[in-house]
Amino acid sequence: MFALHIVWIIVAWIIHFFALMRLFPLLISTPFLFLSLFSFFTYLNNRHRFRGFH
Repeated sequence: MFALHIVWIIVAWIIHFFALMRLFPLLISTPFLFLSLFSFFTYLNNRHRFRGFH
């Protein structure tokens, strides 16, 4: 899952780079980059959370 997030972030950065060069719509690439970073940091935050004693 970690590697998938890294690949998704790299793809989002490349698409955003193309959008900054006006080769791709910036309106699409910016939320895509935000969602990729948000999901990655959410994954890192929830990974070692204490869930109580069972």
